[in-house]
Amino acid sequence: MRYEQLRLMTPQHFEFKLTCYWKDQLKMDYDPRRWPILLIFPGSGFIQMTEREAEPIALAFSAQGYQTMVVEYNLLDRGPVYPNAIDVGLTALKYAKNQGPPHYGDANKTILMGFSAGSHVAALTNAMGNNTEYLKTHGFGDSPLTSRLQVLGYPVIDLAAGFPKSREEAFKISPDEQYWASQNLVTDQTPPTFLWNTCADAVVPTMNSLLYAEALARHHVEYDIHTFTHGKHGLCLSTVETSRYNYPEDIEPRAANWVPLVLSWLSEMLDLTQVDFK
Repeated sequence: MRYEQLRLMTPQHFEFKLTCYWKDQLKMDYDPRRWPILLIFPGSGFIQMTEREAEPIALAFSAQGYQTMVVEYNLLDRGPVYPNAIDVGLTALKYAKNQGPPHYGDANKTILMGFSAGSHVAALTNAMGNNTEYLKTHGFGDSPLTSRLQVLGYPVIDLAAGFPKSREEAFKISPDEQYWASQNLVTDQTPPTFLWNTCADAVVPTMNSLLYAEALARHHVEYDIHTFTHGKHGLCLSTVETSRYNYPEDIEPRAANWVPLVLSWLSEMLDLTQVDFK
């Protein structure tokens, strides 16, 4: 594996960090395979990005046949999150599509994976990646720039649907309300989406996922949605690998099934016949 940390700049000259985990090809045997590229947007509450949804997720999916990247989008300490975070997401996706192939990544099989607040950034990235006016205004040209699929874990979907707690906080995240409700930006061009969450989430209400699933259904976009009964917010892999020391609530065996479920879904949607996930 090759580990690469980059400082990239959006067309609006906003700097951010991208960490790449490039899995190596087999060296003793001929190996022409190109691997799907997974861009990970960790959760943050828009205040502090969690390490538990960054490298551990990248390594877990690298082991399953993905080239992985962690996108460190901007937080409130740098001012309003939007629209800069969308530009960060689009710039990272453009980099993945351009630089993935030299690292045996498949530019036609990209996935945005967000957790909590990171899901909001991922969903808006794909929404604005289909908005020609936005792309032109922000320096991305006029060609669509979206991922093939998206995966949203215990997602923040609407800034007025339970997280953050007040409109004042939401305005700090985005003074422009057009970026609040990502479900209202769903179209028939939105990528097929995998959603998962828990009923017991006391931070981001489950209704967020339902709002997005309803919008996808209304626009006839394919989706998988999985709501587990038990499990706190921020489960990550929901296994010991992403649990904190002396936090047994970070491990929820049933919710951990989101990983094999999403792997089978990705395999089906991307026709990954060259990889055996079983």
